[in-house]
Amino acid sequence: MNKKRDKSNVGAAVVGLGRGQTHVNGLLRAKGAELLAVCDKNKEAADRFASQHGIDAYTDLSSLLEREDIDLIHVCTPSGLHTEMLLQIAEAGKHAITEKPLDITLDRIDMAVEAFAKRNLQFGCIFQIRLMPAIRHMKQAVDSGRLGKLFMANAHIHFYRTQEYYEQNGGWRGTWAWDGGGSLMNQAIHTIDLMQWMLGPVESVIGHTQVSTHRIETEDTGVALLKFANGACGTIAGTTSAYPGFGTSLDIYGEDGGIGMRNNQITNWKIRGDQMAAEEAAVIGNAELNVTNDTTGEQIQDMIDAVRNNRPPLITGKEGRDAVEIVLAIYESSRTGKEVRLR
Repeated sequence: MNKKRDKSNVGAAVVGLGRGQTHVNGLLRAKGAELLAVCDKNKEAADRFASQHGIDAYTDLSSLLEREDIDLIHVCTPSGLHTEMLLQIAEAGKHAITEKPLDITLDRIDMAVEAFAKRNLQFGCIFQIRLMPAIRHMKQAVDSGRLGKLFMANAHIHFYRTQEYYEQNGGWRGTWAWDGGGSLMNQAIHTIDLMQWMLGPVESVIGHTQVSTHRIETEDTGVALLKFANGACGTIAGTTSAYPGFGTSLDIYGEDGGIGMRNNQITNWKIRGDQMAAEEAAVIGNAELNVTNDTTGEQIQDMIDAVRNNRPPLITGKEGRDAVEIVLAIYESSRTGKEVRLR
C-alpha cells in the first residue's frame, strides 16, 4: 500500500478515470496533497493509472474508504452515480469534491449536501469556469452595480459531439439514468451556472427540448426563456449538434451598459460614462484577463486548502444545486408545455 508520507498533507483519491484524469493531473501538481489511489470499475484502467503514478488501484469504493490516510475523494463517475457514492464517502468521514452536475435530481443533491453538512465535512462541486479571470472581472462589474438595473441575459452553448461520443465509455452520456439529460445537463450547465451566478435566482422557466441529430434518449438541443427574481429575463440555447462547434457566449445587459463573453473571454464591454470607449479597449486588450487558465487545477488546489484549513471551498456542494434546478425546470416545461415556477 502506498501510504501518505507527510501527515500534514491531504491524502487524496480519484474515483472514475474518464474526467478523473484531469483531477489526477491537478492533484499531482497541487501543494499540500498526496495522490494515494485511484478507483475505477475498469480494473485495467485503474491498474494502468496506479502503475504510471506509483499509487494504489481499487475497483471498489468501500475498500478505498477503509483507508485512514485518505482524507479527500474526487468523484468523477457518471452523474447519476454521484450521490450514491457521496453518501458512502460522508459516512466514512471523508471530504469530497464532485464533477458537475452534482447529481441529476434535486432530492439526491439535497441528501448529499446534508450528509456532509451534518458531519462538518467540506464538500465542493466543480464549476471551474467561474474562476476564469475574465469571468471574475465580469462578475465584479455586475455585483458592483456598474451595469445598473439588469434586464436581460442571453446564453448560447453551440457545441458539436459525434454519435461516437455518446456511445463511448459504456454509453452513459445522453441517458436519463446516468447523465440526467443531454446537451443542457452535460454541456450547457457551465454557462447556465454562470448566468444564475451573475443575475441571481430564477423565478420561472419556459423550455423546449428535442433530439436533432443524434440517437440518444435525452436532448441534443434545448432552448428556454427565463424570468429572474430581480425582474430580468434571459434566454438559453444549448446544443451538441452545431457542426463543427461554435463555442459558448454569455451577454448581460443593464440600463447602463452591457458585457459580452465568448469562450470565456470578454469581447464586449460597454458601460455608460465619459471613458466608455477607452475602458472597453483596456478590458478587451488586457491579456491577463482574457487568458484561459487551468482553473480546474485552481479549484482542486482550493479544495485541498479548504480541507487543510477547515473552511468551505470557493464553490460549495450547495452551489451545485442551482444550475441543476434550472435544467430540470426546462425539461419539465418541455414535457408539459407549461411555464414552470421555481419559487
